[in-house]
Amino acid sequence: MTSTNKNMEIIKKIKQAIESYDTIILHRHIIPDGDAYGSQLGLKYLIQNNYPKKKVLAVGLDINYLKFIGSMDTNVADSKYDNALVIVTDCANIERIDDQRFSMGNFLIKLDHHPNTTPYGDLLWVDTSFTSASEMVGYLAQQLNWKISPETGRVIYHGILTDSLRFSISATTPRTLEVAAHLLKSGFDLNALHLQMYNKQFSDLKLQAELMQTANFVEQVGYIVLTDELLKKYHLRYDENGKFANLLSGIDGMEIWITFAIREDQKYRVEFRSKRIPVNELATNWGGGGHKLAAGAIIDNLDQAKLIIQEAQELIKKAG
Repeated sequence: MTSTNKNMEIIKKIKQAIESYDTIILHRHIIPDGDAYGSQLGLKYLIQNNYPKKKVLAVGLDINYLKFIGSMDTNVADSKYDNALVIVTDCANIERIDDQRFSMGNFLIKLDHHPNTTPYGDLLWVDTSFTSASEMVGYLAQQLNWKISPETGRVIYHGILTDSLRFSISATTPRTLEVAAHLLKSGFDLNALHLQMYNKQFSDLKLQAELMQTANFVEQVGYIVLTDELLKKYHLRYDENGKFANLLSGIDGMEIWITFAIREDQKYRVEFRSKRIPVNELATNWGGGGHKLAAGAIIDNLDQAKLIIQEAQELIKKAG
């Protein structure tokens, strides 16, 4: 069976599951990014567009810098999970699912584009050939000929654009652009979306400049540390500490670049990025995960950060 036929078989089963339940609850991973929001909220809006009588809820913590994309549903009682369909998007392993009540529903679907390191759910649609879970959601809508409102198109398109790095990663395929074109037909304002996505505060530019001054580059590994002091100096919220993950991208001779950003609990959010060498296993070693060239984890302190830098250097040496 070809991958296209396999995907269609799964899509039909997802459609049947959606049609079989009156309540559908959507989850995604902790510390959400654009794709997490795009796939979760995009799927919520799609179901509402096409099955307006169904109760569809999106759970998890809101994040400030993505508030222009949408908001999560609050105060979702445990009782809502009784006889509910639960769909988790963009999350490879159960430990990173935001709101661990995902298993309380009647039927569980995993929809993800990361390597299937931790299979879970009653129905799995995992396909690493997609740039993003948002592309998968857009593809699902396209194949089922579902109605797509302008707001729905905007949310899903945003998820694809962020995870594909504006269609620049190698996973971008003709299918990716076909899905994006299909979403554009919904009529959302592309220019307005780009202005919202790439609008910067002057304080962010000053912080970037300071981070670049303190950046380190040793044995083809670059890294920056976003400290509590810097966050407070530039009035940056803790939930915005992932904004600088690609600050060191595109530097000649730098194979891997890593951002260590302080969290509210004083642990550090680690963002791994690479030109060609897979870093997702490195992230997995530290309890995280992600894409081959873009992954994340959480560590306790900067002593662990030193070990991560050493491991990244060893990884480069082995890759040759």
